[in-house]
Amino acid sequence: MDVYQMRLVKIGPSLRERAEQLIAGQHRQTMANRLRRFREGLETSMAPEPWTMLEASAVTLLADICDALHLTPAEKAKVLGDDGQAAQEAILAERILPQKGLNQRQQQALAEVQQRGHITNGDLQQVYPEVTAETLRLDLVDLVQRGLLRRQGRCRGTIYTTL
Repeated sequence: MDVYQMRLVKIGPSLRERAEQLIAGQHRQTMANRLRRFREGLETSMAPEPWTMLEASAVTLLADICDALHLTPAEKAKVLGDDGQAAQEAILAERILPQKGLNQRQQQALAEVQQRGHITNGDLQQVYPEVTAETLRLDLVDLVQRGLLRRQGRCRGTIYTTL
């Protein structure tokens, strides 16, 4: 076979791709460590009161930052600590409890978001095939207006996530 007829086959990530992955991983770890130290600082400065009792919930703020950085559940657990994880679970459980005026579809949507992290109108259509897509969309819009979900995207690309 002639050298000019040989085909190059990519068998793995390039050196540049590997370097970018390494830097991104190090950045994520650095951010997780900084957030953990921030939480530890809150714990010491708030003593003897628990840091989870701040008026503007620091637990929710730290959890949202962890989600935005796409930290793994183990990394997120290190950032929040035991008290923070317990407080976050309590906050989520409080939001998901059957609330006055929520129908069964909306309660199911909130449970799905807590379990998977997001939901779409199509996801609800699979659970409730007998209900129109517009009714399900209005259910999700109502949850956004109540402050229970956050809308991301538009039209067919819309997903609903926790606050």
